[in-house]
Amino acid sequence: MNPLSVGSGLNSLIFRAIPVLEVALSWSPSFFSPLEDFVIQAKADCYFTNGTEKVQFVVRFIFNLEEYARFDSDLGVFVALTELGLLDAEQWNNRPDILERSRASVDMLCRHNYNLGAPFTHTLNRRVQPEVTVYPEKTPFLHQHNLLLCSVTGFYPGDIKIRWFWNGQEERAGVMSTGLIRNGDWTFQTMVMLEVSPSPGDVYSCLVEHPSLPSPVSVEWSELWFDHFGKSIGGCVIFHQKTCNSTCIRRVL
Repeated sequence: MNPLSVGSGLNSLIFRAIPVLEVALSWSPSFFSPLEDFVIQAKADCYFTNGTEKVQFVVRFIFNLEEYARFDSDLGVFVALTELGLLDAEQWNNRPDILERSRASVDMLCRHNYNLGAPFTHTLNRRVQPEVTVYPEKTPFLHQHNLLLCSVTGFYPGDIKIRWFWNGQEERAGVMSTGLIRNGDWTFQTMVMLEVSPSPGDVYSCLVEHPSLPSPVSVEWSELWFDHFGKSIGGCVIFHQKTCNSTCIRRVL
């Protein structure tokens, strides 16, 4: 299980709390016979919003895959979820020591473990911007079939979206990809290829969207680059921001 789940501004950092589970499992449900075959579980989760500004501690009690009772620190009491949990929830709520220990887990367990998990949170929140290069597979000639390569390297995390455009229109036909490749150093690379037969004035662009980028990056290529650089081929990186900057990337044949 991924220790960090991010959604709608809520960071849910989940810790399996062994001491709490040992206590929970000692609170045997009162509705089963010890001669029966059964599985009883207790799962403790900590949920964090804006760091430790808001912390919620939840323990779920499960009997034979059915959750029958729960402690929720937002409520401060045990709640029965099925008829099987009515008696146990009542008994636990009448135990001041159990209630006090469960309520204190917000600080003694959740906030304490949040600090211990900070290095892992930093790793999961890590962002590395991709390097994007566009170049043809072969020396380009007008009207001849070729393959344009959009090489995207050195990025993290692996969530990335890459699209090809021809004269401003998105191209879906003739697009191929190597898929996501792990570099072994917590970065990824991939290559997305487009089959082309360029005509005079054609402009092809590779658009890259990634969590590390404040806005999409577009790398353009056209026959003009070949004419301008002679024996060089390459593309122009255009950052889609209010202030546009351009940087030419070349590969020498």
